[in-house]
Amino acid sequence: MAGETAPNLPLDATESSDVPSLQDLLTSPDSSINPDAIAQTAAEEYLSHLTTLSLPSLEAEPTTLASSAAQLTNALTTLCYTSYPTFLSLHTTTSTLSSSLTSLSSSLDSLLSTLPTLESSTRNFAQETRKIQKDRHKASLVLEHHDKLYDVLSLPLLLDSCVRNHNYNEALLLANHAASLAKRFPTNPLVISVREECDARMQAMLGQLLGILHEQAKLPALFRAVTFLRKMEVLDEDELALAFLTGRGVYLAGALKTTEIEKKGIDDTSDKAKESYARYLKRYIDVWREGVYDVITQFVTIFVERAPSTSNDAPNRLHALLATFATHHLEILLSLLKEVLPRVSDPSLLTSLLTQLTYCANSFARVGMDFKGLIAPIFVDAVHHAVAEELDAALDVWGTQFASNIETRKQKDTVKKPSLFLVAQSSLHSLPVPTTAQLQAFSSMPANVPPHILVSYPPLALFTNNVLTAFNGLRLLAPVELLNDLLISLDHVLAKAGSTLLHYSKEKLWRTSRQTEGDGQEVKIAMISCDIYYRVLIPFLRRALVEGVYGVAVEKIDIVAEELSKTIAEWQSFASA
Repeated sequence: MAGETAPNLPLDATESSDVPSLQDLLTSPDSSINPDAIAQTAAEEYLSHLTTLSLPSLEAEPTTLASSAAQLTNALTTLCYTSYPTFLSLHTTTSTLSSSLTSLSSSLDSLLSTLPTLESSTRNFAQETRKIQKDRHKASLVLEHHDKLYDVLSLPLLLDSCVRNHNYNEALLLANHAASLAKRFPTNPLVISVREECDARMQAMLGQLLGILHEQAKLPALFRAVTFLRKMEVLDEDELALAFLTGRGVYLAGALKTTEIEKKGIDDTSDKAKESYARYLKRYIDVWREGVYDVITQFVTIFVERAPSTSNDAPNRLHALLATFATHHLEILLSLLKEVLPRVSDPSLLTSLLTQLTYCANSFARVGMDFKGLIAPIFVDAVHHAVAEELDAALDVWGTQFASNIETRKQKDTVKKPSLFLVAQSSLHSLPVPTTAQLQAFSSMPANVPPHILVSYPPLALFTNNVLTAFNGLRLLAPVELLNDLLISLDHVLAKAGSTLLHYSKEKLWRTSRQTEGDGQEVKIAMISCDIYYRVLIPFLRRALVEGVYGVAVEKIDIVAEELSKTIAEWQSFASA
């Protein structure tokens, strides 16, 4: 139709490529439109919308735009009139916000400039506080495990308290607990320190238990101490047995040391010395018997009876240790007897000591330690020494009455005449002389009855009494094996006494430089005294020893000391002259 608008025909591809687009036209250099405005998204969308409109719509578009612009202007005017306070406030706020953003930007720039320094300071602070953090961490751990740590740290204190109060079983349990902790934490210094302190307390406990073995204690206490020593596993059984014997030996030595008070201040020259030494030996033997016997029985109960039956060597070793202990202390006793018994010369005291030791040996025989055979020789020697000492004392008393050497001739005035001391004053006018019948009667008289004729000669009677005193003591304890030795000792004493008397008579030591009246009477008294000494006194004293003490016929004893034989022959030669 002539009035209709011709439709938009598509352009040829060749032609369309030569026609510029609306956006190109608007942005061409000849256009007055700002290219940046065209480049906006809204402009692009509107231009795209225009290309879709028809020609009438496109022609009417300016009017539509003008109408819309007028409406928008009216609306904007109305809005500005009605909302100007808001716009003023918005303007103020915007200005303030702009200044605030500027300040914020400068603050942010300052902050960014200080952040490296802050970061460095923070790192330094973290580095410096790392140790404190570790300590705080440790403190928190300690606080968290306070009860457990307290239990561990209190182990040494508890162990020390148990040891001081002799609660050894609890102490062993605490020590085992400390040892188990050390095994669980072998590198922990705290646990190691606690273990070392516990070990130190256990050493103190070991010293206490070993100290019990050195103190006065009965079997239950000793058995308890040895039991705990076994549980400590510090010593094996042999070492423990040796420690037991050593400890008891030390205690026994101390107990024996206390007996020495009995001999304190003893003077060997005093009359009471013999009794003092006897009391000392009696006390010593009592303490020794009780102490050694207790140790033997305690050792058997604690060690020998508990020896393992699976081992054949253990009982033998234990018996060897016990035998060594017993033998050592027996040797000490025997050596003491050898030293002290010779000082106890009283036969009655020796007899009492022998009886005591015999009972002691019999009690030890029940434990296999009979030592009666060892003490007999010691007492034999002691008896021999005692009798010989008394015979020597009798000889000394006899010798003080005579001038026994030639040099005394220079002091003749000090030598008494025979009539003044060899014979009793009541017998001076009728000197008793033994006849052949009397001599035969003397040999048949009891061996313990002295010849009555000796009463008339005081020195001979005194010498006889002194010798018989020794024999009377010997009768209480007369070892058979000593008969020959004692007879020889008696012969020596008789020979020396006879030689003294014979020398006094032969040399006439009582004579002075001037001849005195009555010298023949003095010689006669001396000759009769020698005759009675050799024919009466010597046979009687030999019979008193052989028959009176030992009950052996003197005829069966053919022992005569050579010295006595010589002096008898000398007397016979002098008498015949």
